[in-house]
Amino acid sequence: MLNIVQRAIVPLGALVLSLLVIVLALARSAQWLWVLVFTIPVVTLGLYDWKQTSWSITRNYPVAGRIRWLFYELRPFLRAYIVEDNLNGTPFSFEARNLIHERARGETDTHPFGTERETNDRDYHWLMHSISPENDVDLHPRVTVGNDQTSKPYSASVLNISAMSFGALSANAVMALNLGAKQGDFYHDTGEGGLSDHHLKYGGDLVWELGSGYFG
Repeated sequence: MLNIVQRAIVPLGALVLSLLVIVLALARSAQWLWVLVFTIPVVTLGLYDWKQTSWSITRNYPVAGRIRWLFYELRPFLRAYIVEDNLNGTPFSFEARNLIHERARGETDTHPFGTERETNDRDYHWLMHSISPENDVDLHPRVTVGNDQTSKPYSASVLNISAMSFGALSANAVMALNLGAKQGDFYHDTGEGGLSDHHLKYGGDLVWELGSGYFG
């Protein structure tokens, strides 16, 4: 019996308060009945939770069990604004999202007084200016695919357009990527979505990907 009272403490408490309010209304003033506007719905909801058979949590913990759903809905917001720091969010950290928002609004995206990143960490990477730069720098580094046994060796740029399926892009996006490949003299990987006329329109180098076809 005590266990049932403990699990149904919220609607039972509202019921006791409702009875007390009725006594006060009869003994003192009818204005006390306004409290019933808040207590009666809680009692009614508790009876509904106790009788329903769809959700075991609210059946075992009438009214109180609904707090779980409340926090379940609030979880992304609590995590984003209270638990999560500026750097560890996925797939994009708060720092990255804030950077995008600031640039979209035309605001400054640089902040003084250091950084939150662990710059002494062994996994931290950065680019530095050299105090003695090389004179003969290859500004267009390329690698050769194939050798003297290949009928048509290909000179590929080290930076290219990676695989993106046509199904994940629009026709204009595919044409823009291929035009960029043409102008930049690098190749454009079609992804698993197949080869379309849009890939061929501007004549940029193509890698026709023949994969599992799982996504296209």
